[in-house]
Amino acid sequence: MVFMIGRPYHSDPGLNHSVLEEFQVLGYPILSMRSIPKDEEWLKRFFQEDLDQKRIETPLEIRDVWPENYSANSAMKVWAAKFASRHPHVVVLDLSSFKCGHDAPTYGIIDGIISTSASPSSGLNDIDPKAPAGSIKSRVRTYAHALKLHEERLDDSARKKHELHYRLDVKRVELLELKKQQLAARRVNDPAVEKQIEEIKARVHTYEAARRVVDAPPVKGLVTLGIKKSDKIERLGA
Repeated sequence: MVFMIGRPYHSDPGLNHSVLEEFQVLGYPILSMRSIPKDEEWLKRFFQEDLDQKRIETPLEIRDVWPENYSANSAMKVWAAKFASRHPHVVVLDLSSFKCGHDAPTYGIIDGIISTSASPSSGLNDIDPKAPAGSIKSRVRTYAHALKLHEERLDDSARKKHELHYRLDVKRVELLELKKQQLAARRVNDPAVEKQIEEIKARVHTYEAARRVVDAPPVKGLVTLGIKKSDKIERLGA
C-alpha cells in the first residue's frame, strides 16, 4: 500500500497532477496520512520501543526528531514518516508542490527517518513548478517498477523461508520416527512422541498442499478467477 504524505496546496482539478490516480491504475492502493487512526492505544504497537526507551512520551510526539517544529501540516508529515518507518506494510510517497515551499525544512528530517527502515520511499517535491505531466508519469512508473522489484524480493524471501520450514519439519519427522522405532524396540510407548509426529506431519501436509496449488497448471476449458496485483494474478479458484 502506498502511504501518501503531503500538503494540500490547492484544490483545482489538477491537484497532484493525477499522481495518486496513476499509482492506483498500476494496482497500488493509496492511504493518506490524515486517514491513520490517532488512537494512542492502537498506535502503541508501532511506537512501543520508543516509549519503553523514553524517547517519546506519547505515540503522537515528534520532539525526538524535530524539537522546534512550528507548522501543523509539516509536523503531521514528519509524524507520518515516523509511522511509515515503523509499519511493515506501507511504502512512502512524499508529495510537495514546490521544493522551496513550506515543506522545505522537513525534507532532510523525513529522509533521515525513512532511511532507518527497509520501507521503499519516493519524494516528488516539485510537482508544480514547470514540471510537465510526462516527466511526472515517468517518475511514477520508475517508482512503481522499484516497488515491483521490492515485492518480488519479499516474495522470494517468503518462499525461501517457507521451504526452510518445510525441510526442517520433514527432518523432524524423520528423527521422531527413528526415536519411535528405538522406543518400540525397548517395548516403550511414548504418547508425547506420537503427538509430536502427528502435529508435524499435519504441517508438512499443509506445506505440500500449498505447493501443489501454486504449481498446478490451469485446467483447459475453465476460467480462472483472480485479483490483479501488478503483473501477477492471485488465483481465487476455477
